[in-house]
Amino acid sequence: MTTPELNERLHLHYISEKDQFDLAGAGAVYLTEVTAPGHSGRRADAVHIGLWNSRGAGTVEVCELKISRADWLKELKEPKKAEAWWPYCHHFWLVVPHEGIVKDGELPKGWGLMMPGGRGRRFKVIVKPEERKPEDFRLTLPLLVTLLKNTETTRTNALQKQERELRQKFYEQEQQTRRQRGVFSEKDKRRLELVDRLEEALGVELAEYAWEEKLSPEGAADSLKALARGRAALDMAKERAESAVRELDRASRTAQDVADRLRKEMGIR
Repeated sequence: MTTPELNERLHLHYISEKDQFDLAGAGAVYLTEVTAPGHSGRRADAVHIGLWNSRGAGTVEVCELKISRADWLKELKEPKKAEAWWPYCHHFWLVVPHEGIVKDGELPKGWGLMMPGGRGRRFKVIVKPEERKPEDFRLTLPLLVTLLKNTETTRTNALQKQERELRQKFYEQEQQTRRQRGVFSEKDKRRLELVDRLEEALGVELAEYAWEEKLSPEGAADSLKALARGRAALDMAKERAESAVRELDRASRTAQDVADRLRKEMGIR
């Protein structure tokens, strides 16, 4: 497990995904990479602050994330980060992905230890942290400035992350649409072109249901059938009229021939 993955799971431990996007708020704040007041090089990996009574209002929990044994041993040799944050928190946690990172007797006095549980989002507490006395906690102006500044940074980073995710999602959907279009055969493309030509000729758009100025495929078919039947009836009537005209023309020519023969026989000019 990488540090970002462990951090993401710890975030979900404190604040569920649903609450993270709840417009009413999560009742808590989860900050990352927070610099200790007056110590520019001492940053906590994560800080959780309860805002509502149900979330431990006013409680500040500082978390140090370690993903390897070597990383933990290095921390033991250089405990200045914990010392810088110790006066400004109620609980100080060491968070690890599994039990093999910390050996018995290595955890400093007062520290808590937790790791991801087997199921669900909540972490398993291996060692409870020391409960700091209210008088031992320093609520100072530098602390408030640090937390407020990091809150704004966290909010901005979250918005930027959301923007990147939305852009990626849109890109993937666009690529999927292009791939789907790309698998059309030439026959499919010609049929789509015919549909476009049909819509243009009808002057209406085909839709699943007929509404406003749109026609359903069935409605368009009925209209075309009625038009075809009417055209066929007109063609048949025209053909019959033309046949009658031809018969009349033949009868007229026959009558003219008979009249000419009678005049000739009777000597009539």
